Amino acid sequence: MCQSNEIILTGRVTDKESGVALQGISVYVNNTTFSTQTDKDGNFRLANIPLFNFELVFSAVNYETQTIGIDTRTPVTPINIQMQKSTALLNEVIVTANVDKNGWALYGSTFKKDFLSYSSFAKQCEIVNYPAMRFRQIKKDNVLKAYSKEPLKIKNDALGYELTYWLNEYEHRFATQVVFYKGNTQFTEMKGSKRKMQYWHKNREIAYRGSLTHFIRSVYEGNTKEEGFVVNLIKTIPYKDIGLYLPAFTDTTSIHSAAALTGFIGRMYASRDKAVAVSQANNALQWLSSKRDQMPFVISIPAADGTVQAFFFVKKSVVSDQVAVYRFDVKDTAAVRYIQWETAGTIIPDQKALNRISGYQSITPDQRGHLKVKLFYSRPLNTSHFVSRHDNQLFLQFNDTWQITYTREGKDKEYIEENALQNNDSGYQESTLSMTGSQPVMILTNGYYTGSYSFITGAYWSYEKADKMLPLDFKPSK
Repeated sequence: MCQSNEIILTGRVTDKESGVALQGISVYVNNTTFSTQTDKDGNFRLANIPLFNFELVFSAVNYETQTIGIDTRTPVTPINIQMQKSTALLNEVIVTANVDKNGWALYGSTFKKDFLSYSSFAKQCEIVNYPAMRFRQIKKDNVLKAYSKEPLKIKNDALGYELTYWLNEYEHRFATQVVFYKGNTQFTEMKGSKRKMQYWHKNREIAYRGSLTHFIRSVYEGNTKEEGFVVNLIKTIPYKDIGLYLPAFTDTTSIHSAAALTGFIGRMYASRDKAVAVSQANNALQWLSSKRDQMPFVISIPAADGTVQAFFFVKKSVVSDQVAVYRFDVKDTAAVRYIQWETAGTIIPDQKALNRISGYQSITPDQRGHLKVKLFYSRPLNTSHFVSRHDNQLFLQFNDTWQITYTREGKDKEYIEENALQNNDSGYQESTLSMTGSQPVMILTNGYYTGSYSFITGAYWSYEKADKMLPLDFKPSK
């Protein structure tokens, strides 16, 4: 088996129907600078790819794009691809009547903002062949769609790359302000003077720092904190379940010793059997001495309208023997299992955290039955808890949504001005990340992850678009 930097990919591309060799087919490693074209006999050759797991893409105008996964840790044999003529032209004929003739004049600024962003870098980007684009507005759904008969050619004079972007789909839903687009990207480095190259290098470093690629690489290396990333959980729950997450009572100061702990439990059972109080206190002492790092200590007290449960957590952030107490009025005790035990001592919001709940102030009693709210967990997560290793491969999987804060840089002024009403935060670059499915995502050291659309990004990462897009083979300065 060859090493990754010795890999040579070869193969042949033909037309599926006629079997004729296809010349000029673009063959490239997705989101990198590694690309070539087939010769007159349909043959191609790609060498010295410094990746061991990637997507190899075959694209051409009038043909369906084909993508195959390559793992160079196994023997690589010649790749023979049969390309099928695209049905997109037929579909275009069908929708031509609905395509806006002055599409770019009407929607070009919207597309550029969605695709290139609106940063200072975006102002140095140009879609060279924009006349090839076609736009279609679906008025009943308030949706804008875009198509292109050929790959988009983007010149990014901020980073020094020419991008060939094969746009597969673009959709802007105005009602929800959700933008979705997908495609495959080829990168070509631009040539310039020494001063220009230095300018591009500086901007590439800026674009890389805090990016999704930077974050994925840090997760792979296990050094997210050292690289400046802070990860917090954002959990979306039905409003009616808020009592499972927001405690009815908290105490983090009076339970500061083993004696105080047993006394506190005794007082909770003061009106009940003293033997029960003694038994519970003894159980608490055993937990304090041997199980503080595993699960919380829980006691249940019958109440008039249900059960009051008290959860005891060691508060490691203060002194070693201090205990935090959280009481929940819970009728369905099984529902409490959703609390993350290993971090609950500091991440369960108390009543002071209600202002961090999205939409809390506007919720009326009549709405509580069906509305959902978001809980921000203030204690940072250790991403290693969500990474598993199988057969020397790393997989990432998590539920809910992560807020990922990059603390080494502030936001661009353009982003701050655009989002002035929402800027009541730390000033750092705050992004959100969620998974599109339930299957684990394999991640690699270069920032690549399996499944091009495995993640949904939001907030600051949704602002960083093609204007700051870097190839996966980009290497930052140490």
